[in-house]
Amino acid sequence: MSTILFWSPIKGASGSSSLAAAVAITLGNLYRGRLLLTHLGCRHTGIESGFPIQEYSMDDPSLQIQEGGWDAVSRLVLRGTLSRENIRNYTAPVLEHTLDMLEGTSGFGATPPLLSPNLVRVVIDTANQYYDLTLIDAGSGVGWGAVQHEACAQAKLAVLSLTQNMRELDAYFDSVSPLSTYSSLPLLIVLGKYDVRSQANEANIRRRYGYKGTLHTVPYSTKFMDAWNRRDVIGHVQREVRSGKEQQRKLFKSVGWAQGVRQISKAILETVESDLRLKALERGA
Repeated sequence: MSTILFWSPIKGASGSSSLAAAVAITLGNLYRGRLLLTHLGCRHTGIESGFPIQEYSMDDPSLQIQEGGWDAVSRLVLRGTLSRENIRNYTAPVLEHTLDMLEGTSGFGATPPLLSPNLVRVVIDTANQYYDLTLIDAGSGVGWGAVQHEACAQAKLAVLSLTQNMRELDAYFDSVSPLSTYSSLPLLIVLGKYDVRSQANEANIRRRYGYKGTLHTVPYSTKFMDAWNRRDVIGHVQREVRSGKEQQRKLFKSVGWAQGVRQISKAILETVESDLRLKALERGA
């Protein structure tokens, strides 16, 4: 039972939310287990941007109002009735029997006022009693508050998204990151929208900043962004995951989008020592 935190110091440009969604779907396709994907923002933002929105017609006689997400579980927390037996009832299924999503709040603002550190702590603790992995999109930018700190305190691994923009890299490596408070928390850095032909490549970035930690790359994918825009990220990632194994067999070929996401997914499981590694559906995952 582990919590994985996804975050970026770069506001809205690093692809942190889309990475969290892609990794969750990849894990759900390649491994057996129960996974929860959620975020700390408003409904239909962040990770939810790439998923279809359930719409109902008001003249539909079968219309039923079913509320879920953080709005619902917060009331259960207040009543003391949220449990491992009922938390899944307030999530939206993404992959049957594998991946669920706890949708954001209906509040407004960068951090919905509904969320509090205590609420986040209780929900994460309850989720970890039922799910094998809980993946949290903590947002991006400098708006790091008590809610993000609480989510980070509960995490077993932080996945940090950066880009090849040297100004942004300078700002990150020259400043004190909010994650530095948690010195014992493993950190996995991902360079998103990666261009292998750029002078700001992985080797030069390591050399410039003297960075010796874990560093992964995910190239920009027009097909993935198109799928994200049309809210078809589930189908797209599933297709790419299936084709990714063949791409790995081609010698002298740069790491593709699907292979990059697969490698990150595997690295996450290995870092948190998840039991999902023992339930792999395919040996090459």
